[in-house]
Amino acid sequence: MPNGTGSGIKIIRHMNVLIDRKTISPGAIYCAGKNFQEHARELRLLEGWGNDSVDPIATREPVIFMKPGTSLETGGIATIPSFGGTPLSANMHHEVELVLLIGKESDGCTLEEAPSLIRGFGAGLDMTLRDLQIAAKKAGEPWLKCKGFRKSALVSDFVPFDRSGFPENLEISLQLNGAEVQRGKIADMLFSPARLVHYLSYIYGLRENDLVFTGTPAGVGRVVPGDRLEASLSGVKPGREEPEILARLLAEVV
Repeated sequence: MPNGTGSGIKIIRHMNVLIDRKTISPGAIYCAGKNFQEHARELRLLEGWGNDSVDPIATREPVIFMKPGTSLETGGIATIPSFGGTPLSANMHHEVELVLLIGKESDGCTLEEAPSLIRGFGAGLDMTLRDLQIAAKKAGEPWLKCKGFRKSALVSDFVPFDRSGFPENLEISLQLNGAEVQRGKIADMLFSPARLVHYLSYIYGLRENDLVFTGTPAGVGRVVPGDRLEASLSGVKPGREEPEILARLLAEVV
């Protein structure tokens, strides 16, 4: 597995302070779509719209979909599901994301209260069957099959979240077979983590151990069996000057 970051960022070695992903059992996995402007543009092109403008709905309120709890994968394996011996897709895409771990329940928190609901944050992969997603959108059908299949929600261990907030210059990035393919600043999200938590708490309600995938930056693309993925979350911790790898997820497509 490649272990370089491609950016000169050093890796934190005291990984024992992280929250073990294998101890997490979410009742709900919420996902924000089109939360980075450039990804919203590239998605429209992938869907064949022939127009690189941002879908207006993505700037009015979050686009939310869900994955079932059974989609969670903590062993680092991604695979295209089959039914009756036939693979469901010929085009699975990677989407790297910041993932929030909810620490307490709320049926309506203010924007100011939202950070207190976050127990931890980590790196995640929202694996997507892109051909099925495009077909579902054109037919006006749900996304569940293309987004919620088993092993479609991969997560790293989680960095404990405290009152000091997120580290400065928090970024999420992805390497595919050693080459960087995605990188995005959390500050560039259309809807911040706190705003997503605030919104989700009112519309759906949040419970302890729920997960929130916060959206992917531009650069999504196809993966095939044998590919290796390295998702990293980096930022500058209080009292330090240089960015560090805060959480890392290693995955393989089989």
